[in-house]
Amino acid sequence: MYRAVISGAFRGLDSFLVQVEVDISEGLPCMDMIGYLANEVKESKERVRVGIKNSGFSLPIKRITVSLTPADVRKDGSGFDLPVAVGVLSAIESGGKDRVDSGGECEAELTMPGDMVKNIASKTGIEAESGAETKNDTEAEREAAGRKTDLSAATDEEKERFAKETLVIGELGLDGEVKPVKGILPILLSAEKNGIRNCILPAANRKEAENVKGIRLFPVMNLRQAYEIYASCGKQGQDMSEEKPKTVGLVDFEIADKEGEKCNPAKVRERTGGTTVDKKQAAGRTNPEPDFAQICGQEQAKRAAAIAAAGFHNLLLFGPPGSGKSMIAERIPTILPEMTYEECLEVTQIYSVAGLLGEGMGLVTRRPYERPHHTITPVALTGGGAYPLPGAITLAHKGVLFLDELPEFGREKLDLLRQPLEEKKIRIIRSQYACDYDCDFMFVAAMNPCPCGFYPDRKRCNCKEQEIDRYLKRISGPILDRMDISVEVGKISWQQLRDETTTQTSAQIRAKVTAAHERQMQRQGKYNAALTNSELDNYVNLTGEAGKLLARIFDKKQLSIRGYQRIRKLARTIADYEGSKKVETAHLSEAVMLNQGMESLKKRGDEV
Repeated sequence: MYRAVISGAFRGLDSFLVQVEVDISEGLPCMDMIGYLANEVKESKERVRVGIKNSGFSLPIKRITVSLTPADVRKDGSGFDLPVAVGVLSAIESGGKDRVDSGGECEAELTMPGDMVKNIASKTGIEAESGAETKNDTEAEREAAGRKTDLSAATDEEKERFAKETLVIGELGLDGEVKPVKGILPILLSAEKNGIRNCILPAANRKEAENVKGIRLFPVMNLRQAYEIYASCGKQGQDMSEEKPKTVGLVDFEIADKEGEKCNPAKVRERTGGTTVDKKQAAGRTNPEPDFAQICGQEQAKRAAAIAAAGFHNLLLFGPPGSGKSMIAERIPTILPEMTYEECLEVTQIYSVAGLLGEGMGLVTRRPYERPHHTITPVALTGGGAYPLPGAITLAHKGVLFLDELPEFGREKLDLLRQPLEEKKIRIIRSQYACDYDCDFMFVAAMNPCPCGFYPDRKRCNCKEQEIDRYLKRISGPILDRMDISVEVGKISWQQLRDETTTQTSAQIRAKVTAAHERQMQRQGKYNAALTNSELDNYVNLTGEAGKLLARIFDKKQLSIRGYQRIRKLARTIADYEGSKKVETAHLSEAVMLNQGMESLKKRGDEV
């Protein structure tokens, strides 16, 4: 009595198929699981045994051996419960059929006792019609026998073909309920490339799985549904993927590709159950959504934030407490353009692996915004652990990572960001394996210029020079050198606070930022911040006067090669934001001013 069921697992963001082999033989009654298993997988045998019993099936008094291959790769997670249970039931059916054909002992029971009909029906959401009488044990046994005849109607060839093309995954409750698991999207994307055409999965993971177009989905609520679908080769059970078009929520992207128009992810959020909010709930809110129009004054800082968003540049905001640094940072996601479908898939895979997709959530369509506290550990910031999981920098992929009170994080943690900021990915190496996590994020930080926060205003700042130096040295020079824009957020006057003149809203700024992004995509296919040195020579066209100015600035300020290239990238973004094809002198001058913001602060402090 041998059966094999295909399942899947992930390691980092990479996924692989796992073959769940089940053998039932004579011997001491037990269930053994082998194959380099984590503790949660080893505990699976107890959930499977009780779940099978409470689903109305009975296990034979024999030795059951379950092997998960490949045996040299560690398997973790709770997604192997359902494939193990389905494999055990399939092996029991196979053994019972063989014995009947050979005239041996009676076959193993796979029927549901009559006293459990009502209990199972209530758990699956199936209720008896009003006025109908409860069926007795004889009728239940007759129906169970008819169901078993239908399940065995599929030929051995059909079963073998269906088993090779079907992936089974899900966690099993003690009552037979199939519970959701994490990592469904990357597993199915990998399975599709390996020829998998069907998937039996938890109903709660359905919307996430619908993003994979080439696989037929069989969402199930309990073990009995899963086994009926598997045993009948998909002919029985409810194929929920056929009730609703499989590509729902992706139609907008497909139409946009055909017509050459830009897609509208806002519509996708409404149709896929993404990170959108119910309209009735939104209408009942008293607090308005964050908007740049709510910030009084600080026009220079708001323009710097818009330019940073236009080219996906790193941004450092510094100034006294309460000046609006955090308010500006938390409104940056409101001016970033919508993600493309490919970016949505990348972010959704990360959140699926991390287990942060809510139940029933499909595609993540809004850019992430991560704001960790300064007490975060290095592992939580960059990712890792004994069995690596994504960190805050990976969860901010294609979005914003905001570190408030930057010096409080400490030099050790901040220096961990140096390589990810350059390479846009982080490689975590362990003794058994290594995994890569993408972390292409916009780095935004806020800090005070001194411990009290009021430097260089000596009327309010009483910090000693040694205290200020010690405070600023918590941030290493290489980290500051990676900040494309450094802008001061100063205190505002009473007149600015009471000024009722309407400033630019997030929607207005976003329109200009989106236009700048489109220019970059059409010209070079990437953001300006991601340009290499050779690409800068091709795409940054300086006028004669701008080139001479840059040469003088390089010699006078003794710029590093990285600083020189970052000023060129920033000048190119300012030109795109203003709609200019060439980089003019005004664009370059503003880029130097924004890039050297911290130097102006130090000069004013020295003068005082």
